[in-house]
Amino acid sequence: MQINSLSEQGTLLIAAITLFLLAAFAALILIKSHKLCNIVSNVICIIAAFFGVAASVIKIFIDNTSTHINIFTSTIPFISIEIEFDKLSAFFVLCLSVLVICVSIYSIGYISHYYGKRNVGLFNFLYSTFILSMLLVMISSNAIFFFFAWEAMSFVSYFLVVFESEHVENQKAGKLYIIMTHIGTAFLLIAFMIMFSYTGSFDLRGSSTAIPEFAKNIMFVLFLIGFGTKAGVIPVHIWLPRAHPAAPSNVSALMSGIMIKTAIYGLLRFVLCYLHVENTWWGISILCIGIISAVLGVAYALMEHNIKRLLAFHSVENIGIILIGLGVGFIALAQKNEFLGALAITASLLHTFNHTLFKGGLFLGAGSIQYATHTKNIEKLGGLIKKMPITALLVLCFSLAICAIVPFNGFISEWLTYQALFANIIPGEAGINILSILSVAALALAGALAAACFVKLFGISFLGRSRSAAVENAKEVPVTMNIGMGILALMCLAIGLFPTLFIRGVDKVVSGMVGTSIINQLQGGFIIAFYPLSISGNAISPLVILGAIVGVILLAIFVIRIIGGKYIERKYGTWDCGFESLDSKMQYSATGFSKPLRIVLKILYRPRREVEIEESASSYFPTSIKYKVSTEQIFEKYFYAPILRVLKSLSRKVKFSVQTGSIHAYLVYIFIAVIVLMLYNRLV
Repeated sequence: MQINSLSEQGTLLIAAITLFLLAAFAALILIKSHKLCNIVSNVICIIAAFFGVAASVIKIFIDNTSTHINIFTSTIPFISIEIEFDKLSAFFVLCLSVLVICVSIYSIGYISHYYGKRNVGLFNFLYSTFILSMLLVMISSNAIFFFFAWEAMSFVSYFLVVFESEHVENQKAGKLYIIMTHIGTAFLLIAFMIMFSYTGSFDLRGSSTAIPEFAKNIMFVLFLIGFGTKAGVIPVHIWLPRAHPAAPSNVSALMSGIMIKTAIYGLLRFVLCYLHVENTWWGISILCIGIISAVLGVAYALMEHNIKRLLAFHSVENIGIILIGLGVGFIALAQKNEFLGALAITASLLHTFNHTLFKGGLFLGAGSIQYATHTKNIEKLGGLIKKMPITALLVLCFSLAICAIVPFNGFISEWLTYQALFANIIPGEAGINILSILSVAALALAGALAAACFVKLFGISFLGRSRSAAVENAKEVPVTMNIGMGILALMCLAIGLFPTLFIRGVDKVVSGMVGTSIINQLQGGFIIAFYPLSISGNAISPLVILGAIVGVILLAIFVIRIIGGKYIERKYGTWDCGFESLDSKMQYSATGFSKPLRIVLKILYRPRREVEIEESASSYFPTSIKYKVSTEQIFEKYFYAPILRVLKSLSRKVKFSVQTGSIHAYLVYIFIAVIVLMLYNRLV
């Protein structure tokens, strides 16, 4: 191993990699002792993640150089393991490491329900290897090593998705996931080949000046499709709402919290840092995809009653919000507006970190609910706040954060995104101005739908009466599970209350890529509290808005007390429609809560209703009524199904014409292929 630039963070990073490897091997060595294997492997992962946090913080806040580490060099061309650790890599390693600490603490208690039932050692081996593969993706120095790490990440995560393989839906989810991820990888591989054909190098930190503009445009489209598939943007999102619910909840937290963010890292590394943004339409394309993903993602989430599918669709929504920031940033940079570009990318990266925290926490919360009740169906829950008060409080914190409610972290990054969108409205750019206004409207609509969605999730699941015997017997989860979620909840609150420190760190990352800092525009202990950020005449102060809301509430309370007189407590029985007593069937269901929006947006959902009535002696009192509502999967039915039919038809024709079974025919095919390649190389 050769370390060209020996530094503290380089040593810490190598220690983290070594410990993740040790955690994987420890899982195999202790494979017969489930409890010991689980504890030892997760504790090592926690220690390794702390090293990752330390290395990232030092790199972001202290060291301005790039750490290059050559781990392995081969005589075979391009086969080498080289690490490059700069501020962009450090930011994503920080996201990964923080989440791994919390998820690994949570896993110590969560995995206990697998003891004696499944191979815990194998699971922990895959879990540690999965984390290591994501880490290597973020610090790869050349495209070949990046490609191998990317494939390892996809391959290992597939086995985690199908870990509970006795369920048919998990097998189907894993199959769809591996197909979609390899389709995306194929686009990335083509882009890497174009990159090498013009530069003769796979170095990610190299120069792209030798690549002509038309080739850069092709590479951008390839990167957008390849990384967009991993991110789960619409319309290549179909794997995400299937794979995330299939995986164990601690794995779902990692997949949604950080794995899909490797695609955001890829866009920044390959498009912004390598190709450089030279065309406005690049940013416009990303912005349009972000708008569609944000609105449709949350719209589909609102119709889901499976908690993990609901959260998976919200990942589509939040990736859309991240892409809205990236799109505005790329548009601004193409127009040489570095300050606005820096602001928009700062908002995008901050939301990336925030989403890692609250979405990771929400998936862990879903895991706690499933751990205690053995169901993911919201319709079977209810009254959990009495059975699981700590879990309820933590899930409420994450729900407020993802809905961008003050004082949690989701508000800060979404507010900065709004600032960037307003600042992108400039004279003389009618098309971009209209798109920016539509983006503001889309972001507002997504926020409103997200609030409705999490009112449904929390209200139906935790409030009211229990809807099943499983909930009646539920109890609070092991303490380690709540500790893992609690750390994430505290970080969501900390960023919301004291955002300047976190924005300062993100600003250091962005200024290294863009060359412009925005931190000098942020003043006050609470972000822009007394000195609003002024960009193109637009200014919004969150503290003023918060103060106005609090003032209105206090004034309303004062007026009510003055007019209403002395407060007298009265207790009455709830109106029960003439029945003897209330039961769980009389309260709101998840289906009923979402029905108004299902009616308003029926052109999108295309709902279908099935009613089965079992008659009794009186038609007024049937024995049972079964009511089922389903929505149509538009993209699968009208986009993927026709493509699949065409591919099947072509495959059958090729099978009969090419796959003849004759060895002589196959030798001819090989000979023709070799001749064509030789002629191509000769001409080139």
